[in-house]
Amino acid sequence: MRGLILGVALVAAISGANVIGHAAGTPGRLHSAHRGISARALEPGFTGTLLYRNDNFRTGQNLAESVLTPSTVTAAQFGLLFTDTVDGQIYAQPLYVPAVAIPSLGTHNVVYVATEFDSVYAFDADTAGPPLWDTAFADPANGITPAPSSDLPGCDDLVPWFGITATPVIDPATQTLYVISTLKLGPDSYQQQLHALDITTGHEQPNSPVTIEATIAGTGEASVGGIISFDPFYQMDRPALTLANGVVYLSFASHCDTQPYHGWILGYDETTLDQVVVYNTTPNGSEGGIWQSGCGPGVDTNGDLIAITGNGTFETTTPRTDYGDSYLRLTPGGGTLSVSSFFTPSNQLLLDEDDLDLGSGGNLMLPDQTDAPANPHLMVSAGKQGTLYVVNRDDMGGFNPSDQVVQKLPKAVGGLWSTPAYWQGKVKSRLQNMIYTIGVSDQPKMFVMSKGLLRTPPASTAGAFTFAYPGASPVISANGTTGGIMWAIDSSAWNTGGPAILYAFDATNLNTELYDSNQFSSDDPGPAVKFTVPTVANGSVYMGTQTQLAVFGLLPSIRANLTITPDSIAFGDNVTMGTTSKPKKVTIMNANSKQTRVAVDIELESASPSVFAVKSECKKTLKPGKSCKVSVTFKPTNTTAQIGSLMIYDNASGSPQSVALSGTGMAAKTK
Repeated sequence: MRGLILGVALVAAISGANVIGHAAGTPGRLHSAHRGISARALEPGFTGTLLYRNDNFRTGQNLAESVLTPSTVTAAQFGLLFTDTVDGQIYAQPLYVPAVAIPSLGTHNVVYVATEFDSVYAFDADTAGPPLWDTAFADPANGITPAPSSDLPGCDDLVPWFGITATPVIDPATQTLYVISTLKLGPDSYQQQLHALDITTGHEQPNSPVTIEATIAGTGEASVGGIISFDPFYQMDRPALTLANGVVYLSFASHCDTQPYHGWILGYDETTLDQVVVYNTTPNGSEGGIWQSGCGPGVDTNGDLIAITGNGTFETTTPRTDYGDSYLRLTPGGGTLSVSSFFTPSNQLLLDEDDLDLGSGGNLMLPDQTDAPANPHLMVSAGKQGTLYVVNRDDMGGFNPSDQVVQKLPKAVGGLWSTPAYWQGKVKSRLQNMIYTIGVSDQPKMFVMSKGLLRTPPASTAGAFTFAYPGASPVISANGTTGGIMWAIDSSAWNTGGPAILYAFDATNLNTELYDSNQFSSDDPGPAVKFTVPTVANGSVYMGTQTQLAVFGLLPSIRANLTITPDSIAFGDNVTMGTTSKPKKVTIMNANSKQTRVAVDIELESASPSVFAVKSECKKTLKPGKSCKVSVTFKPTNTTAQIGSLMIYDNASGSPQSVALSGTGMAAKTK
């Protein structure tokens, strides 16, 4: 066991690394621009985001976040900090490793990004790039490119390239990042490879890369002589990589249900890179892909894998070898995985015929539910129908007319093309187990789990926000059991080139929206990519788009749209020396919209030189759309033209603001 991943009452282990690299393209290239930059201080207890959704239970929670809280994440002080340009769409979740020693460049907090153009980037997590290093597996100059989506006519799920789609996984003990590339080597020649990259340089580790190949006995789709072979073109590596007990697991489905395909899970020894596990979900049938909208198989406490399959062949009677539309508990052994428990809904035939994949949703596994001694080991998910299933991981329920699961909630959520999130947090000083979902054409919802069951209706719903297809996979940041924020990306504009939208909600009350990136045009993260998941790490939020990595965090100062009128005051030349003019007023207005909720604190006004004076002050908090006035007088001491300024001090960016002042004294009339 090489890596420890966090969770509430949950320690899920991931294992170390040594896998595979690339044969073509550009190996890791170091860049000198970041020489001398040191890593930002680390959140106490934060060890990094090393895999999809933070842990092998896929809870989506980072419980070591004290900088980003419901009081600090506001439109006034949180927003887009910078972006880093990349060469392709970012479907994989960004990963984060703190305090990485980069040769010749010092120690950096690093965020790792993989693209559909078959590139991996290591960016400084705190400062805009170039990358610390980048590695390219494609080699266009020599005719080696990612697989063009045009090679699958009519399939526009992922355009224009199939490159790196699955989220990589990192072993911090061996400083290795595992990633799958898809390449087109020439006409009708495709290759998928598993790479093991040194996270400090981007170079291949020993024995890397390995070409992904597999065969299994079966009479199903595309079998030849009783053998089914893995097809690197039709099989899509959508689910995140999983690292457990010394094995790197890869999972596959298809592009646009293009035939022929099967569900595959392949395992590779992390030291020798030998293939040690081959499993096919439908060896005597077809389909049964594992895609889960990007969520990788989970790992139970005893090392079994937990996965959910999509449409495909399922035998309603024993002996049973094909498991379409099923929850699976898979036990490693003998070079394969055996189904030690499963659940298949009673309407599986309908699901298969109507393309209503059970496996469109990811597998959220819950830490032990101590108030449910009969069923302490649970998982929660839903498919395209939006039926929430609570399943006992130890005894999933099999196949029968009554769907013998722990709980079944039909149409509880919109169709789920995403993975729910989990957090045990304090709500009004009481601990609650909370499950978060964002379905298609549905609002973000929070369900409370008590005694092993989901309470209905939802305890909280963000009723003002409806997410179109594909919904969103929420994640949680919190400082243990307090300060919870639910983060989500609205990627519904993925096929139009429209912007992604980052949302933050109070995790204890989803009616309270804290922030969204639509509030300021300057916070536009870039064009949306479907199924993307934000990474909250060490006081920042990282999200991938079609063209760049966007980095959000606390701004250096409060931002506000103050209007000050007029911008200059002229007292003229008709104020007699030694007398004080009539006051002239300046209006200060907070021109932000009510939607942003950005208030501005006006702290002080002063005028100089001394011939100008503030007659009445405006010291108050201005809510959006509100204004106040300050007045200035002029008391000349001679007839020389005077130029000065009124300075307005506040907590907005650009403070202090100034208003130009001018005036010329008039000599007193003689009698």
